[in-house]
Amino acid sequence: MGRQENRFVPDLVSRLFCERQQCDAYCPCDPTMSSYLEATGLDFHTSGQFQARHGLLESAPWTPAPTSAVSYTAGNKLLIIGGMEQAAQAMGLLGDRINAYIAIPADRSGLASAANAHHAAGLTVRGFLGRFEVLIDQHLERQDSGEKNLARLFDIESGFFDQVWDCRKESCFTSELKPPGYYNELDSTDIDSQADRLETVPDMVGEFEKPRYFDYDPDICAHGRSGIQGCTNCLDACPADAIISIGDNIEVNPHLCQGGGVCATSCPTGAITYAYPRAEQHLELLRVLVKGMLKAYPNTAPEVVFVDSEHGVDLFNERFQEMVHTVLPFVVEEIGSIGPEMMASALAYGAGRVFVYTAEGTPTKVIEALKKTVSQINTVLEETSCNDRILSMSDTLEGVGVEVLSDVAESATYAPIGDKRTITRKAYSYFNEIARPPRESFAMPEDSMFGRIRVDVETCTLCMGCVSQCPGNALQAGGDTPALRFIEANCVQCGICQKSCPESSITLDPRLHFDMNIINKPISLKEESPFHCIACGKPFATQAMIARMTDKLKGHWMFDDAGSLNRLRMCGDCRVIDMLEEENRRQT
Repeated sequence: MGRQENRFVPDLVSRLFCERQQCDAYCPCDPTMSSYLEATGLDFHTSGQFQARHGLLESAPWTPAPTSAVSYTAGNKLLIIGGMEQAAQAMGLLGDRINAYIAIPADRSGLASAANAHHAAGLTVRGFLGRFEVLIDQHLERQDSGEKNLARLFDIESGFFDQVWDCRKESCFTSELKPPGYYNELDSTDIDSQADRLETVPDMVGEFEKPRYFDYDPDICAHGRSGIQGCTNCLDACPADAIISIGDNIEVNPHLCQGGGVCATSCPTGAITYAYPRAEQHLELLRVLVKGMLKAYPNTAPEVVFVDSEHGVDLFNERFQEMVHTVLPFVVEEIGSIGPEMMASALAYGAGRVFVYTAEGTPTKVIEALKKTVSQINTVLEETSCNDRILSMSDTLEGVGVEVLSDVAESATYAPIGDKRTITRKAYSYFNEIARPPRESFAMPEDSMFGRIRVDVETCTLCMGCVSQCPGNALQAGGDTPALRFIEANCVQCGICQKSCPESSITLDPRLHFDMNIINKPISLKEESPFHCIACGKPFATQAMIARMTDKLKGHWMFDDAGSLNRLRMCGDCRVIDMLEEENRRQT
C-alpha cells in the first residue's frame, strides 16, 4: 500500500481502494486515463530525438479492462497494542474521531489503568481492515475470565476490531506485506513522530472497494492430487501470505491479496492469472510499443525498463531525464506481475535489452521469484546464442540508458495470444529459430515449467498410479494395451507423478524441446504384453506387476504354499473360485 502522489499510484486510500460512493463497481481510480504516456506518471522530453518516443506513448491507448471488486467495511474501532503511555499519546493525536481500545502485552509492566484497556499475554492477530480478530492466551488481571476474544472483552458485539496499531517492534504477522488496516514497524518510544501515519487511520473508516487482482482455475492447478503435494510456487512466492493450501487445491484470500502478481508469474500451469490489468492486455501494449520504437528509431534497439509504480517510479523518474531516447519505460502496477512471457516477448519483439528494476521496498519473495525467471530466460538466450539480446535485473539503475543499442538481427511477429505457457514457448521457439544452428533441445534449470519425465522401465510395473494423478494430462494409459504414454507439451514439472510412484521409477527431466510434432505427440515410455490369468486366460494385469507382486509376497506366511502363490497369477473371479474349491477339498 503505497503513499506516493502521482496519477498512476494515488494516495494510501485510493491505491488499493476506490470509495463505493464514487463507483458502483470497480474501475480505475483515475478513469480519465486514456494514454500510456499519462499512465506512466513520468516526465518525458518532448523535443528533438525524444519527440518520436513521446508521440508513440501518447498515442498508445491504455485503460485496464474492468475486473470484479473486493469490498471492505470498516468502522472506527482501533486496537492499540502497547503501553499506556504510548496509547495515551496516540489517542491524543487521534482525538474523538476514533474509538481506541488498548491491549497491554505481557512484557509491558503496570496494570491497565483505563476502562478501555486490558493487560493480556499471548496476543494473536488475524484478519484485515474492518475484520481483525484478536485472541489472547491469558488475561493478566482477570484470572477467572475464560473469554479469549479480546474484542468481546471490550463488549464489542461483532468480535472484531477495524484497525490495529501495533507499537511493538515485533509484528503479529510474518508476511512481508501486512494486511490493510494493520500498522507496525513503528518507533515505540516516540508516537509523535508517527503523527503523519496516524492521520491515515480516520481515512480508513467507511466502505471501500479494491480490484480483485487474480483469477483461479482449480481444475488445472498442480498443487496436489489425492493428498500428494505437488507445486507450491504460489504459496512460496506470495509476500502477503494471502494463499493457503486446502488439500489438493489452494485458496487465495482476496482481502489479504495486494496484487503483487508474483503468484501468477510463478504458476507453471496458468491456474492463477493476473486480472488487473490482464496479462494479454499488457503483452499487446508491450508489442505495440516495442514495434513502434523500432519504426521510430531505425537501426537501433529499444531498451525496455520494467518499473514498479509504487516502489520504483519516483526513483526512476529522477534518472529518466539523463537516459538516451531509445529507453522505453514500461510502468506496471506491481513488478512481480512481470512473468517470463513478458520478459521473453520483449526481447523477441526486438528489444536489445530488458531491465527489471527492483527498487528498494520490493518484497524479498518477489525478488527471488524474478531472479528465477531471469535465470530461466538467460539459459535459453545462452543456449540459442542470442548474444545480441540482454536480460538483467537490479535494485539500482546503474548502466541503464547510457547508450543507444544497435538493432537486433531479427524480431518476432507472433501475436500475444494464448496462456503464459503458450506465449513463453513462442518466444523461446523464436530464439531457437534465429539460432545458428537451431537446437533440437537442451536442459533447463530444475525449476523450469517445461520438461519431460524419465521412467525406469526395469522397476515400473505399469500400475498407472501416476496417470490418475497427473494434473496436466501429460501421462496417459495405453487403453487395451498395458502401456504408459507421455505428452511432453502438457508436462508442467510439478513432481506429483514422481511422488505418487510406489516404485520410485519416475524422475523429472527439465528441458526445452522445440519440435512441436514431437512434444505434442504421445510417446510410449513403457509398454509390455499383458499377463493372462493362468486359469481362464483373461488378460488382467501386466507381466511386471505380477512378477513384482509374486517376488515380494513369496516369503510371506500367507503365501508359503504353491497354491496361494498361484492365486496371485489369477484374475479376480478365478481367484475367488479357486479359494472356494480349496475350501471344499479341505472339508471333504
